Amino acid sequence: MLVEDDEQLSFITKRLLESRGYAVVAAPTISAAKDAMERRVFDMILLDMMLPDGSGTEFCGEIRKASTCPIIFLSCLSDSPSKISALRTGGDDYITKPVNFEELITRIQVNIRRVKEYGGARDPQKVRFSGLLLCKRKREAWLVGEDGSPGSLLELSPIEYSLLLCLAERAGELVLYQDLYQQVWRAEDLGDVRTVMVHVSNLRKKMGQSGKKLIHTVRGAGYIFSDE
Repeated sequence: MLVEDDEQLSFITKRLLESRGYAVVAAPTISAAKDAMERRVFDMILLDMMLPDGSGTEFCGEIRKASTCPIIFLSCLSDSPSKISALRTGGDDYITKPVNFEELITRIQVNIRRVKEYGGARDPQKVRFSGLLLCKRKREAWLVGEDGSPGSLLELSPIEYSLLLCLAERAGELVLYQDLYQQVWRAEDLGDVRTVMVHVSNLRKKMGQSGKKLIHTVRGAGYIFSDE
């Protein structure tokens, strides 16, 4: 995500990054950036220091309360206090404008590689798989493009959402019918596997192709959630 209020600079930077294969969401304000972050998980945030509706450093501090996504500041301020403030509030890097594009690409690659090698970039409030994003704080599930492009909000019942979250958080494991019943309904199943099967069937239908791709039935046992 590129958070930059200069329309021309944002357009040029976005086009250049896209020419290198990056999918970029541009946000001209902090408010727009917050809305975008509710819908998807970003691998990188490029953040201006001074925005129309607030300070980039203050926004960085807010982001750090919920996410460890790498943040690179892009700023026309070259003084040491500004750089120190940006890094102390949670920024990973700082580049002074006008930005050398090759340097920017290198810094992006380095920060993303660091996250992939050493971990820690997952947002604890969001669970993402191919074509699906779960926002735990809002108890929402979104169908999204594999490149992170926005999709549609799934209209799930509380039970359906709880089932989906339970399966997603145990991805790759066989989750037994009785385990799902106990965790979602908070009671012993008493052999009532039909209840689970009906709700998962409805959930799959609402998810469309993503449901068929992600939720796999193990006959007589339960389900495996996997996007592999």
